[in-house]
Amino acid sequence: MDRRNNKLAVIIMLATLNIDNLALIESLEIGFSSRTNVVTGETGAGKSIIIGAVQLLLGQRADRSLIRAGADSCRISAVIELGNNITLLGEVNELLEHAGVTPCDEGQLIIARTIAAKGGKCFINSTPVALQLLADLGAVLVDVHGPYDHQSLLRPRKQLQVLDAFAGLAAQQQVCAERFEAVQHIDNQIADADADGPTPDKIEILKFQINEIRSANLEPDEDETLANRHARSANSKHILEILEATRHCMTGSDHAVADQLAGLLRQMYELESIDATAGGTFVELLEQIIADLQTLTDEINSFAENVEIDPREFAAMEDRLGLLQRLKRKYGGSLTEALAFADRIEEMLSRFENFAAWRQELLQNRATAEAEFLKHARALSRKRRRAATKLAKAITEKLCSLGFSDCGFEIVVEDAEPGAAGIDRVEFLFSPNPGEGTKPLRQIASSGEISRVMLAVKTVLASADQVPILLFDEIDANIGGNVAAQVGAELRGLGDEHQVICITHLPQVAAGGHRHFRVEKKVRNKRTTATLTELDDEARRLELARMLGDGGNSEVVLEHAAELISKTER
Repeated sequence: MDRRNNKLAVIIMLATLNIDNLALIESLEIGFSSRTNVVTGETGAGKSIIIGAVQLLLGQRADRSLIRAGADSCRISAVIELGNNITLLGEVNELLEHAGVTPCDEGQLIIARTIAAKGGKCFINSTPVALQLLADLGAVLVDVHGPYDHQSLLRPRKQLQVLDAFAGLAAQQQVCAERFEAVQHIDNQIADADADGPTPDKIEILKFQINEIRSANLEPDEDETLANRHARSANSKHILEILEATRHCMTGSDHAVADQLAGLLRQMYELESIDATAGGTFVELLEQIIADLQTLTDEINSFAENVEIDPREFAAMEDRLGLLQRLKRKYGGSLTEALAFADRIEEMLSRFENFAAWRQELLQNRATAEAEFLKHARALSRKRRRAATKLAKAITEKLCSLGFSDCGFEIVVEDAEPGAAGIDRVEFLFSPNPGEGTKPLRQIASSGEISRVMLAVKTVLASADQVPILLFDEIDANIGGNVAAQVGAELRGLGDEHQVICITHLPQVAAGGHRHFRVEKKVRNKRTTATLTELDDEARRLELARMLGDGGNSEVVLEHAAELISKTER
């Protein structure tokens, strides 16, 4: 594995990528360098499928038309080495543990995704997971830049994010956002209070509701207890009939159970005199039955004494049940909810009766929250303004090395309406030609110019950027010549701090790679297949010669290719 002069003993990298039945690729296994990898090939050969496969593996929505014709599904898998980067490993493992996935074993993350005509499956470390987890990991591990992604750099909001990333202000910006949210929350409370403020009618209604609930002297479970009593009282006649029939059977008839048991007991005494062991056992059991029967008789008599109820008491019970049912319907469905409703409207009534003081308290809370927000926002703004000068200088130096020998680049931090991002608006100003005043980047930059500005920003941010794996899909469009050579050198330099995978059509850029792959289309059995080959030194020279043109066969072109490689490796 490659080693670099930094603090990490093991480089964070996409170590291997396996692709089966994706678009033109039938089966492919790639082992990447931990530094700068370049992928070249003829137009339409399938170079961008490599980037697309990584994007699918890291949560991008799948178009099932990508499944290779004749196959039922496609599969992509990768091994990402996290090394001993404690911070990044901790962030990844936190995501995994939250999703119920076993943490990385020895700093190795294994991701796989299958896409089928009717659904698909995702796995991390052999555990099935949701697609969103792949996207969350992708945001931490990989930054993808396509040929049109640089357009995001034209937006002031993105420019503010670039400045914060350079200055390491993400945490402070988050605190600022939280303080702003607190101000907004109080603003909403004030707006609700003003929209629903006190009026005589509202106060009168609240007082009526409170009185209606409190005067009822409710107990939380009173309705259930009372309903049981009411049911028993409503059926008292039938209950007494059942009890009387039971008592008659047990003690009041010619063949009462008690009398029959007494006769049986006399016989058991006689048996005991003959067989003390068996008879004694039977006597003991029968005596217990007779005792239990007596207990039952006593309980029935006691219960019967309480079944009968005075008609007036029964009517009062029905009135009380009616009141409870009405209050439950009006105030929440249960007595507990009705009592809670009373608590809430008593609080509301108290607030209404002291509305002016309560609103003033809200205004004071808002002033405190706003002061806290502004304290953090102003501190953040001061750091941004200091960092803007340093970032502009660093980007200008990079732009000079990318062909803008006498360009102008400024970063203006202006006051803005307070918001979650603070109190600043950032604008990147650029002048690609000497003698011209700087203007907002979105107004003057051509596609080739903005590509180089994006690359300059990326290289400057490399040390501050926590995303370890950078993928570039033909961001070198619309440039060439010496500028392309400088872009190749910058991408190679990026490989000192990040793993870089770059799809390119420029030989000057390809010459900057530490490892070089070529994609080719081949037809076998009337089927087109894309293949990928890692190039050795001689094959690399031939590929660069092909990219330089003229068939790539002349000695002059071959020498030029060798010279390109030699320059980038110095």
